[in-house]
Amino acid sequence: MNTRGLSLNTIPPVLIPLRFFLAAPFFAILAALLVLYHGPQIWTSRWSFSTLALTHLLTLGFMLMIMIGALYQFIPVMIGRLIPGGSRLVALIHAALIIGIVSLTSAFLTQINGLYWLALASLGLSLSLFSLSLLPLLMAKLNDHLIVFLIRILFFVLLITIGLGLLMLLAYAYPESDIVFRLYTDRHALWGLVGWVVLLILAVSSQVIPMFFVTPEFSVRYLKLLSLFILLTLSAISVEAEWFLSGELFHLILSLELVFFSVYTLRLINQRKRKLADVTINFFRLSLLSLLIVIAYWWMFYLWSDALAEMKNQFELTLGVLLIYGLALSAIIGMLQKIVPFLIYLNLQNLSFKHPQAMSVKPRLVLHMKQVISTEQSQTQFILHINSFMLLIISIYQPQLVRIAGLAMLLNFLWLAYVLFKGFLFFNKNKRAILQFPEMKMDFGL
Repeated sequence: MNTRGLSLNTIPPVLIPLRFFLAAPFFAILAALLVLYHGPQIWTSRWSFSTLALTHLLTLGFMLMIMIGALYQFIPVMIGRLIPGGSRLVALIHAALIIGIVSLTSAFLTQINGLYWLALASLGLSLSLFSLSLLPLLMAKLNDHLIVFLIRILFFVLLITIGLGLLMLLAYAYPESDIVFRLYTDRHALWGLVGWVVLLILAVSSQVIPMFFVTPEFSVRYLKLLSLFILLTLSAISVEAEWFLSGELFHLILSLELVFFSVYTLRLINQRKRKLADVTINFFRLSLLSLLIVIAYWWMFYLWSDALAEMKNQFELTLGVLLIYGLALSAIIGMLQKIVPFLIYLNLQNLSFKHPQAMSVKPRLVLHMKQVISTEQSQTQFILHINSFMLLIISIYQPQLVRIAGLAMLLNFLWLAYVLFKGFLFFNKNKRAILQFPEMKMDFGL
């Protein structure tokens, strides 16, 4: 593992990011149960309320939950500064986010108007507090750090995505308003799935892949220019286009930008110096491959839209599964296989330095990161994930397989929840063991 340039002494308390990581699989489990309950009806239309509930359980409940936790972990290690606010603010952000996600998906399924208002208030509070907590770091003079540059762009993209989402949520909560929410749905999806997700994966990959897989470093110049070009292209599409599927020139430019990112990252992965087999790299390969398939599939439908008009619903649903389950969830689950053991290992190691007698125990309490999530567990996770992903895609065209896909999806996230909670229990067990030894008092006085 390459830890050069990391601030390993500036790591957050383990429960700050871990509370987000532990909560996220349960929303994905609810999404799988929703697929099992509704069966083929889940693929009736992307506008159906059950499909909207499924989408937001995965995007807000799983993706956003984990990405907020990841930022709480990554930013301090990368730039040497904790995100302001501390544990109390994090607990409020986390609780409000959970309430918002539960109320929003419940509102879609029950059409109880009050739940829309509760979702609007809770999500607005949670995401506003999180955004405000990032501002001091984003405004600090850290221009030379790539991750800060990328997070500044991500912050802008997130504000647009959240703004469009809350605007549409207001339309649901207040039907008497003149807000035509479907006018903004494709732009919300564009900024959320292509903007926020792709740029976040770009930012995370630029740190995770060289660190854990010992690849050549990402070019700072390339990533800065690419992220700016993607931001400008998304803005051009949103202004020029009446809906997501128009604006041929800007979509061509965006496609080329995404192809460049995918091919460039895959090329770096293939140049990794650590040649030992590591199954977790396959999650990132699957993620990038899904992005390339999205681009090819989109252009195929765009160029032959008349001949494929009867498949429009299946096309839209396929794009959604490829972007959410293939691109985003593959990278996120792969990332978790690395950063959760890293977080737990560092916290236990730092605790051991304060209780040095614990380091002489046989067998050693903190030996390596594979004690937290083993290679076999990651291998099982990848098999479950790719099988559920493929079954979900197939079930769009063969609806009789939807419940089988839902069962595979359920197993995928049950296993993830088991692995993460096992890691958390490992941390608690070893923390208690280390604290049984006396703390070393250091006197640096001259």
